[in-house]
Amino acid sequence: MISKRKVNQLLFLSIIILAVVAGWAVSELFKDNTSEVSNNIDLKFTAVDHFGVDVSERTYSGYSKVFFFGFTHCPDICPISANLMSNAIDQLNRENHSIENIKFFFVTVDPARDNPDRLKEFLSNFSNNLIGLTGTHENLMPIWKDFFVHVEPATNSEHQNYLGASEQSDEISDKEKNYMVQHTAFYYIFDDDDVLRSILPFGSSIEQMVEDLKNL
Repeated sequence: MISKRKVNQLLFLSIIILAVVAGWAVSELFKDNTSEVSNNIDLKFTAVDHFGVDVSERTYSGYSKVFFFGFTHCPDICPISANLMSNAIDQLNRENHSIENIKFFFVTVDPARDNPDRLKEFLSNFSNNLIGLTGTHENLMPIWKDFFVHVEPATNSEHQNYLGASEQSDEISDKEKNYMVQHTAFYYIFDDDDVLRSILPFGSSIEQMVEDLKNL
């Protein structure tokens, strides 16, 4: 019989593989058809930031933007990705390249657990320039759809597809709190006119992100 620990390890590995493959596929799609991808992403949202403040796309009008979708209970992909954005910010600062006109977002795919306080605690391990976005499932699902982000939590080996649900409770019991969330993992970079300029897959280098940000 396979142990629960072994099952969790296999699940973590499958999520990493899914994130890498999905990120690569979308980045290749962007290279092959820039206008189609750009035109299909509607940069509109209503959410709550990690300070508990209601925000929308209008709050950040006129800024260039970097979006990454993840969740705070993620054991590896999401901390690595948040750290990459943090390191890119540090690199730009070292090179005296201003980031005042760039906003960096960590958008949760796990609103049931990622309330503002949880996001604030998680992001405190990285750069102060990272902005956490959460909210109700109803608020976040349109954002996931607009960005073509696949979100599928796995609880007790029973998969429930958030994107396929018309309604989803934002409250979960203590018994259901130990679960992973499968999600595509890549960085979306928009200029200050909200035009999608590049998509970087999970595993991209700091140098690649810095280069793309300098070209905004």
